[in-house]
Amino acid sequence: MINIAGAALRVDGCGVVVPPSDLSEEEGFVKSGLILLAFIWLLLPHAALGDDGGARHSCQVCGMYTDDYATTAAQLVRRDGRRAHTCGVACMLRIVQDAGGPGAFLTLQVHDWPTGDFTPAAQATYVIGSRVIPDMIPNIIAFESPEEARAFREQEGGEVIDFTQALSIISPMGMTNPTRIKPAVLPPRGAFGVGLGSMKMVMDDVQIGSDSEDPQDFVRRPTQMMGPRKMTSRGEMLMLNYGLTDRLTLSLNGAYLEKEMEMYQMGGAVTRKRRHSGLADTEVSLRYNLWKDSYYRNFFSLLGGVTVPTGDFDGAFLSMPGLQLGTEAFGFTGGLLYTHRHGHLWFHFLTSYTAKLENDYDYQFGDVARVGAALHYTPNYNLMLGLEVDGVDRGKNELNGSKIGNTGGFRSALTAIAEWRFLTALGGNFNLRLSGGIPLYEDLNHDRMGSGERVQLGGGYFASVMVNFKRRFPRY
Repeated sequence: MINIAGAALRVDGCGVVVPPSDLSEEEGFVKSGLILLAFIWLLLPHAALGDDGGARHSCQVCGMYTDDYATTAAQLVRRDGRRAHTCGVACMLRIVQDAGGPGAFLTLQVHDWPTGDFTPAAQATYVIGSRVIPDMIPNIIAFESPEEARAFREQEGGEVIDFTQALSIISPMGMTNPTRIKPAVLPPRGAFGVGLGSMKMVMDDVQIGSDSEDPQDFVRRPTQMMGPRKMTSRGEMLMLNYGLTDRLTLSLNGAYLEKEMEMYQMGGAVTRKRRHSGLADTEVSLRYNLWKDSYYRNFFSLLGGVTVPTGDFDGAFLSMPGLQLGTEAFGFTGGLLYTHRHGHLWFHFLTSYTAKLENDYDYQFGDVARVGAALHYTPNYNLMLGLEVDGVDRGKNELNGSKIGNTGGFRSALTAIAEWRFLTALGGNFNLRLSGGIPLYEDLNHDRMGSGERVQLGGGYFASVMVNFKRRFPRY
């Protein structure tokens, strides 16, 4: 969902708050987290305006106002008399599934699509995966009459199923979103998402090909008078997503970054720090769904994107490209996405290629080939746990047409993520996402400089925290 391209990190998002440069790394990261917590706290009073407040009923699962979805909204009454409302059939089935089955409820009622009248959910006939997506995904539309359901399928596509089949097909979540790659599952038309977050990345190993070495040991070599010690990046992130159609989604991701490079000089006797902060490049992307099956288990989508040069490229850092905030040149991305769901498990796969243009400094960053895979587990509709693996192969940068030896190479990383839907309010839902990871395998380019070597930093770790808000504006 948000993408910051760093030497070893790609995080979905963009920034709005900048930690003062005189703060330590830890203080800056903590301050960003406190800003996010304050943002959450300010929103908590709105939670009281839900069903108990009587103002508007909202869906217990996704938070959307049910009066916006009068033709699909469902109603559940538990055995203890408590009522729940959902925007449609899919969210109703998730509550039933989470409660252990229909036996936990006195009544389950859904709206008949042609008439708008309530009908018992167990007796209704359903169409899943049609071209009509009135509420959430997967789009499951209820009919009191089996004949009406079959006639609708003939006109709009999909598959006809009964209540038992619908309950067995449904997953706790309609989609999951990886951190470092994009999913092939697209939100429906009118779905809006915004995320605010903070990230930190540290690299503190000298990487010579696939071998790593402690920076202090490296600079103590007899002919090595200088070398990198540590690279730290912090950023505040912003992510925006919008469903233009049921098959086409627009995303915008950017960041405000603060980077710091520590360098050893005079054989390690002196340590020098260089800093660079400001806006990063902005990524604008489109995802188009080529195909999905009616049961929402398999998805193929195309990825296309443009990197807009909003970040600063400073000529003072020509020899330290890791400190650059932007490329000051456009980049163009194309890729293929695939997602498969099996019960409560989601598998995501990505392959993409980014071509980068030369900027006004006659400097060109290397093209980027990326592959990635993610495994997500959704035990219920409020929680997602996952592991992700991705690999990035970067070409060497070029200055005045000559390749720079200590740039480019291959990096792969393992990322663990957890996402918790902690609040339904404002016609949508809020999610807290935590992620962190380490490099798996690195093979980075290096070259000679006189009697010494020019190298790149690797190793370390990366982490991020993000709050997302998602809702859909009614279209039917």
